[in-house]
Parts: sequence; C-alpha cells; structure tokens
Amino acid sequence: MVWFIKSKNKKGGDKRAVEGANRESSKANQSINEGSLRSQRPSSAEIRAQALANVRKAKEHLGEETIQKIAAAMQKKQQSAFEQAKSKIHQSDADRVAEEILAMMETRH
Repeated sequence: MVWFIKSKNKKGGDKRAVEGANRESSKANQSINEGSLRSQRPSSAEIRAQALANVRKAKEHLGEETIQKIAAAMQKKQQSAFEQAKSKIHQSDADRVAEEILAMMETRH
C-alpha cells in the first residue's frame, strides 16, 4: 500500500512514504493472524470426537430401526444395475468410454 504525505515545506511538494515499512507491518500482521487461526483450528482428535458425538446423537434421534432401513436402502442402491454400470464407467479408460458412446450413436442413425 502506498501513502502520499503532504509536506509542510513548499519546496518538497508531495512525498511518497516508504513502501518497505508498510510491507513489514503487513507481514507482521499476517503472521500474527496465521498464529491465531492455528490456535482456533480444532485438532483431528477433536474433530473425530465431535463426529462420533454427532453420530450418537443422530442414532438417538432417528432410532436404530430407521438407521437399518436407510443402510438397507443404500446397499440395495449400490447393488443396482445402474450403479454397477456407473462404477464400471468410472473405473474404465475415458477414451475407450468416449469411443463406445460414439459407436453406439453411429449405430442408432
């Protein structure tokens, strides 16, 4: 950041403030801010503990039977033909998939 300071004497006109001083102060402020952010960030153990607490709370709220129904529905969806095809496409080579799609489009017309 550059500041212009009006000089009190008439010969000097406007004087440019030293940019280096401004850079140094901004670097100092940045390092202070980074240090405070690190101290505010939770540790991985705290994050895991919070996640487990959230799971326990959700289980209490929803009930074990509802969670089992959701798990069964998710498993059934993963085993569907559509989901299996999507999985195979994601695992295969992108160029080959594009060639197969183009070949299918050509046979339709």
